[in-house]
Amino acid sequence: MEDWNVTLYRQFEKERAQPSIDLVNRIEGDSFKRIIDIGCGSGMSTLPLRNRFKEAEIFGADSSPSMLTQAKETVEDVTWLERDCSKPMDDLGQFDLIFSNAALQWFENQAKVIKNLSGMLLPKGLLAVQIPYFSAMTIADCIKKAVQTYDPDIFKGIEKDLHRSYAPGFYYDILTNHFCKIELWQTNYFHQMNGHEDILEFCMSTGLRPYANRFAENQKAEFYSKVLNEIKKGYTVQKDGKILFEFKRIFFIGMK
Repeated sequence: MEDWNVTLYRQFEKERAQPSIDLVNRIEGDSFKRIIDIGCGSGMSTLPLRNRFKEAEIFGADSSPSMLTQAKETVEDVTWLERDCSKPMDDLGQFDLIFSNAALQWFENQAKVIKNLSGMLLPKGLLAVQIPYFSAMTIADCIKKAVQTYDPDIFKGIEKDLHRSYAPGFYYDILTNHFCKIELWQTNYFHQMNGHEDILEFCMSTGLRPYANRFAENQKAEFYSKVLNEIKKGYTVQKDGKILFEFKRIFFIGMK
């Protein structure tokens, strides 16, 4: 799949960054010495880690070269690593805090990744994660309806490229296998969009990306138009003309 469009991704940087800030603020204690941000992307999730844990050695790992290039400009004093975070990373040693904001959903076998990450934690170490609960959102249905208007062969085998989000209980059952203490919660963010087009643009660099990559450049506009039509049906215009884009996110913190 094509590398990430950093410019498009950063268009709604404030909305994307807030969950990582909220997750950092939920972490108890300040004595962490080694921290790694799994799927660090452009560094927007690593920045609140750097700001809070000023004395810690911090690593940021991501598979996207373009995202890592941006990350190096976003945050200083961080060791950036181009890695496939779905694979074991035991060679990096152990950490007392493993952090991941909006990355786990891109890994096919999330249970295995959580197991791998738990094995990288020191005793009493923490795994702190945020995952978009995309499958429970209206936008997921909008995309599904647009996709169903095309020949299924266009999207054959796309499952491996799609993000995967499950109910909170799914993650709880996995976490109980590896952690002695678990915090699990959900937050629904209501992003105030100026129009339906903003919802489309918000998702173009994430949830829509695998589908759009199945089309030639001159065919993508038609696909986006179909998705936009479904978005207009699914999201109500408020009295002031704004659109409330409800974005559901699952959080958990596991203690080793």
